[in-house]
This record gives sequence, C-alpha cells and structure tokens, in this order.
Amino acid sequence: MSNKILNKLNTIAAKGYKFFIALVAIAFIFLSFIIAYIAKQKYTVTTIAVAEPYINNNAQKIEGNNLEQLKSIIEENTKDIIREELYTEDIDLEFTTVYVKSDKFELGTMQIEQEGRDGKQVITRKKTYVNDELISDKAVGSQILKPAADKIVAIGTKQKVSDSAVSSSNALNFNMSLNKPSGLSLAQFEKIFANNTNDKKGIMKDNAKYFYYAEQQYNVNGIFLAAVAIHESNWGTSAMAQNKKNLFGYGAYDRAPSENAYSFGTYAEGIDMLARVFAKYYLNPKGTAIYNGEVASGNYYNGSTLTGVNTKYASDKNWANAVYKWMQYLYNKF
Repeated sequence: MSNKILNKLNTIAAKGYKFFIALVAIAFIFLSFIIAYIAKQKYTVTTIAVAEPYINNNAQKIEGNNLEQLKSIIEENTKDIIREELYTEDIDLEFTTVYVKSDKFELGTMQIEQEGRDGKQVITRKKTYVNDELISDKAVGSQILKPAADKIVAIGTKQKVSDSAVSSSNALNFNMSLNKPSGLSLAQFEKIFANNTNDKKGIMKDNAKYFYYAEQQYNVNGIFLAAVAIHESNWGTSAMAQNKKNLFGYGAYDRAPSENAYSFGTYAEGIDMLARVFAKYYLNPKGTAIYNGEVASGNYYNGSTLTGVNTKYASDKNWANAVYKWMQYLYNKF
C-alpha cells in the first residue's frame, strides 16, 4: 500500500510541474506583447516629434533634422536691424579771444584791440539705430562756410596804487542775478585763488584773471563762472580739463561726452567762450543787448539765476546747489 501511495504522489507532482511551466510560458508571451506594444507607441511619438519642426512661427520645415538649416533660420530671425541716418546742422563757429599783455594799461584794466566775429559752419552728423533704438549720434564731417575772427584783448600789467572794495549791489545769495559783475577787482580774484589746497595743479590760480576779464566784457558773474569750472572739472583735474583744456565739460553731451567735448588751445579761451555762451543763451532774454553789438538769442533762458540756468544747462537736477556751494566757498576765501 505504501508503494501505491508513493506512485500516486509522484504522478500528481509531475502534472503540477507541467502546469507551472505552461503558466510561465503564457505569462512570458503576454509580457512580450505588452513590451512590443509600448515600443511601437514610443516609436510613433518620436517619428511625429521630428517629422516637421517649426522655427519662430515662420513655417520653415527642416528636412532630415538638418542642424545647419536650423542655425541659418535662427540667425535670420534673431539678427539686429541696423539703420544709419545722415543729417546736417548749421551752427555758429564761436570766435576765440586772445589776451596779450600790455604795460600801457594799469593792472586790472584792459582794452579791446580787435573785436571777435563768429563764423558759420555746417556739421554733418550720423545717427545709428539698432532695432529702432538710437545708440549713437556723432559728427562725421564739417565745412566752414565763414571763418571766425579772433578777438584780441590787451590786458594791463602796470601796477596801480589802490584797490576797489566789493560792491554790495550783487551780494551773494542763491537767487542772485548772474548777468551782473561780482563787483570784485582783479586783485581780489587773484587773492581768492591764491594758496588754495584744492587747486592741486594750480590751474585756477593761473587763470584767475581770466574769470575777471570775462565778467568785465560780458556781464557774467565771474565767481559763478569759476564755480561752474570747479564743479565740472574738479578743480581742473578731470581728463577733459587736462586733455582738452575744457574746464566746463562744454559740448560733452551725456550720450558721448569725451567724443563731443570742445577742445581749446588755452584755458583762457574756454573761460572766455563759456562766458559768452552763458550771456547769449542762458542768462538774458531774447533781444537783450549783450556785447560787441550782439543781442541774446535766449534759446535756453529760464531766468538769470542758478535755478534758471540749471533748467537747460545740466541734466543733473542738483547742479545749481553744487555750483552755489563753490560760490560760497570762493566768497568766503575773499
């Protein structure tokens, strides 16, 4: 009986093993179908993704995933549009004032030997735009239509006995009129700039007399003129003052200051010219008689005070306060 039971158990085990093998085979076949289906779906998606790529909404098909064609299309659709525009403007060619020493006249006095005359010139300028944004506006040529004639002024060197006192008619205050002389003498101008520790290069000291002569000729406060020079050039130490003898930053527009700024042969030339510029354009209303038979154009006139000049002369809204600080400093030196 034991042998019968054993044989029966062996038969059942053999059938169970075959059933297990069959179940594994069915599972493998089913799994193979699933894997093949997923692979087919991934292949289909990839095919659609690379079939027809589009660049920058221009509907330009890239066949065969051509990278060179893709690069070309990107460059074509992203490069800047550059446009240049030439134009001309007529401007006054300001005359230069030349000072010559003469022992015929007392120190602090002067005599005009030859009146200056403005010339005319045409400036050709070029504007450059990138994507319609102006990025530069510079002079590329000029033509002188009428040359300027120098003004020649003889300045006295003969010592005089007495000195004048400060006039009280134009006492220092923030709202003072700047189209009047300061009332100081030449000796007083020179005293203000003597032994000044701020004047490291001695430029203001060496040119003190020209602020005085400018105020005498053009009715512009010489202390104001000197204060502007100090503020704009940091006591003559700026690169523009050193390289172009331009103490005022004249012509140095915010867009390209060093390129557009005026160059002068001497500091005296720049001081004289800026006195005329202030008198002609900033400090007097249109039609006011100013110097040498000229009348003010008043193009930038907004009053003859620091605040009025600041309106058009400088983009810095604190410019008037900064200049007044130096005016106070100079008056206190006296």
